[in-house]
Amino acid sequence: MKHTLLASTALVGLATAASADFTISGSARIGLMSTEGTAAKTTAAAAGALTAAQTDTALYMMGTTAGFSAYGKTYGAAASATTWSAGAAFTAGELNDSAFQMVTDLASVVTNIKAAQAADTSATGSTAAGQFATDLAVAEGLLAAARGSAASTTAAVADKTSAVNRMRVTFTGSGETEGGIAYGATMRADNAGTAASSGGMAGSQYVSGAFGKITMGDLGGADKDATGNIAGVGMTGLGDHNEVTYQAAAGHNLGYSYSVSGLTFGYSQDTSVTTGSNSAMGVKYSGDIGGATVTLGVGQSKVGDSTQSTMAVSASSGGLTLKAITSTNDNGPADAEVTERKQTGITAATQYRAAVAAKANADTDTTGISVSYSMDAMSVTAFSKTVSTAGSADMDYSGFGFAYNMGGVTLSAGVVDNNDQQLLDFGMSFSF
Repeated sequence: MKHTLLASTALVGLATAASADFTISGSARIGLMSTEGTAAKTTAAAAGALTAAQTDTALYMMGTTAGFSAYGKTYGAAASATTWSAGAAFTAGELNDSAFQMVTDLASVVTNIKAAQAADTSATGSTAAGQFATDLAVAEGLLAAARGSAASTTAAVADKTSAVNRMRVTFTGSGETEGGIAYGATMRADNAGTAASSGGMAGSQYVSGAFGKITMGDLGGADKDATGNIAGVGMTGLGDHNEVTYQAAAGHNLGYSYSVSGLTFGYSQDTSVTTGSNSAMGVKYSGDIGGATVTLGVGQSKVGDSTQSTMAVSASSGGLTLKAITSTNDNGPADAEVTERKQTGITAATQYRAAVAAKANADTDTTGISVSYSMDAMSVTAFSKTVSTAGSADMDYSGFGFAYNMGGVTLSAGVVDNNDQQLLDFGMSFSF
C-alpha cells in the first residue's frame, strides 16, 4: 500500500505541467561520394605449421592410447627426414616435407572420429556426444593448421562514385511541472530516400530535477557522453573514422547524470544483461581557463571481462577548437591454454579431453586529434586517428574537409584516408 501511494503521488506531481512544448524538425542531404577501388591481389600458398601445444595434442590423438585405440594411428614411422617428440613445434618447412605423414594421419583421425561418433548410438544426447564433437573440432582445427592455405586471388575493385541522399525527421517534446521537474522525449525517423529504402526509429526519454537526470531509451553510454569523439569531416561522415569504438555504445538503456559547478558525473548500463557486467561511468569538466573554454573527460566501461578506459581534452578559443582523445580496451584477460588431455566417466575407457589453445585477447589502443577553425560562415576541419592492436599492423585514418553555411543550407566536402583507401564526398545539407 505504501508503494502504491508513493507512485500515485509521483504521478500527480507530474500531471500538472507548468509548461510544455512539442517540436518537429528535419534534415536532409544530397550529394556524391567517391570510393577508391583496390587492385587485384594474389596471396601465395602457405605451408602449414603447428605450435608445440598443437604438436602434443596431435601426438596424443594419433597415439594408440586407451580410449583412442579405435583410431589406430601411430606417430613417427613415416617421418624419415626428422624425428619428432612431444613438446616440439613443427615449422612450415618441416610439415611441407613429402616424407612426413602428419597431414595424412590427421585426415584419418578426422574420418575415424566421425565413424566412431556415428557408430556409438548410445552417445546421442549424452556426455559422450559432446566429447565426440569436441574431439572432432580439435582434429579438424589441427588438420587445417597443418595443411596451411592455398593460393588465392582477390579480384580488383573499380573506383565507384554514387549518389548519397537522406532525410530525417526528429520529434521532440519537453515540459516542466509546477514543482520544477523537467521531462522530455525525442524520437527520430529515418528514411534513405530511395525506392528500396529502409528506415528506422530511435528515441530516448528523461526526467530531471535537483536530484539529477534519469534517461532511458537509446543511449550512447556514460563513458562516451563524457569523452565523445574528435571532429569528423564530409557531408556523409565518410565512414565516421574519426569516432572511437565504444564497447558500451550499443545497448545501454538506462542512464543517470548529475551536474554541479561545471562537473558532470554519469552512469549507464544495459538492464537486459542479467549475468556479468555491462555498465559505464564518466566524469566531465567544462569551464573557462584563461579565456579559453576547456573540457576534460574521463570514462570507463565494463562489458563482460573487457574494460575500456578513455580520456579526452579539448580547448576552444575564438574560432579555433583542438581536441585529443586516447582510449584503451584490454579486451579481457588472456585465456590460458588448457592442457588437460583426459577425463573419465564418459565410457568404461578413459577418453580424450581436448586441449584449448591460449587466446591472447590483445589490447586495442585508439589515439586521435582534430583541429577545427570557424570564421563567419566558413569552417575547416582536419583529423588524424590511429588504432593499434597488439600483434597486428596499425590502422591509420586521417581526413580534411570544409563546410559553408548559407543559412538553412550547408555546402560541405571532405576527403578521408581510410587506412590507405581514399574516400571523398561533396554536397549540400538542409535543415528545416
